[in-house]
Amino acid sequence: MEIAPIGRVISNEEGCARIEILPEFQDGLYRIEESDELLVLYVFDRTDEVRLRVHPRGDPSAPEVGVFASRSPLRPNHIAATVVQLVAVSGGILTVEGLDALDGSPVVDIKPGKRRDDPCPGGPSRSLAGVR
Repeated sequence: MEIAPIGRVISNEEGCARIEILPEFQDGLYRIEESDELLVLYVFDRTDEVRLRVHPRGDPSAPEVGVFASRSPLRPNHIAATVVQLVAVSGGILTVEGLDALDGSPVVDIKPGKRRDDPCPGGPSRSLAGVR
């Protein structure tokens, strides 16, 4: 299996991040501004370590949990996901709030936070809010 980046985090300061989408994928941003909430999938690319049990946030005073019950980067596939708020789109640059990725992290996919094909307009939201 191969997964190639579609872009990268180019800055992340004070809760506001910028994601640069590679030119060959920028057409995929068409009408993305219609979504105020996005799910960003990226790679923890600065570690090769894997642990199946971790202390949340690396805090040894916190009870140990399985890696799949945490947001630890020490996972078998080093894939991360964060729900963010879309602030602006300028060319191939997305400005978002709430991204917990480091500068330079490879971005492998972006999805709207709410489904466009919701069969029940006005019904319960399928928002990803709170899935942080």
